[in-house]
Amino acid sequence: MRGNEDKKQEKLAPINISTTITAGPNRRMIARARDHQIVLDVRKERGGEDAGPTPPECLAMALGGCIVNMCRVLAMQKGIVLEDLRVTVSGEIDPSKAFGICADARAGFSHLSARVETGSRLSEAEMAEFSRELRDRCPLCDTINSPTPLEVIFPK
Repeated sequence: MRGNEDKKQEKLAPINISTTITAGPNRRMIARARDHQIVLDVRKERGGEDAGPTPPECLAMALGGCIVNMCRVLAMQKGIVLEDLRVTVSGEIDPSKAFGICADARAGFSHLSARVETGSRLSEAEMAEFSRELRDRCPLCDTINSPTPLEVIFPK
C-alpha cells in the first residue's frame, strides 16, 4: 500500500494540448492534433454539407470521451469492473446570439448532461462517490464547470 501512497505524491508533467483548425471548402473546418485529423461541418440548414460534426457536437463528444476515459481510470484504480460502459452527452444551444439575432441570448450551451450507463453492480452510495470523484478528476468536467481563462489572439 505504501507504494501507492508514494505514487500519489508524485506530480505528473503537464501535457500540452495543441490543435490547429483551418477553413475548408464551403463551411467545413479541418481540425488537426498530433497526427490526427477530423472534418467538422455545419448542418445543411445552416449552409453546410453535414460532412462532419459541428464544433459544439465535437465538444460534447470530447466531454463524453473524457468521462469514459476517467471512468476506466477510476475503475482500474478501485478494482471495479465496468461492463458495457456508455456515455451520452446532450445539451442545448440557442443559435440566436451566434447569428447576431439576439444579444441577450447565451452563445454557448445552456446546460450539458452526461448520462453514464454501465452494467457495474455498485451500490447507490458507491455510485455517488464514483460520480463525485469522476466530476472532480475529469479534465473536461473541470474545464466546463469552472471558469477557464480564454484568450483569443489575432496576431498582427
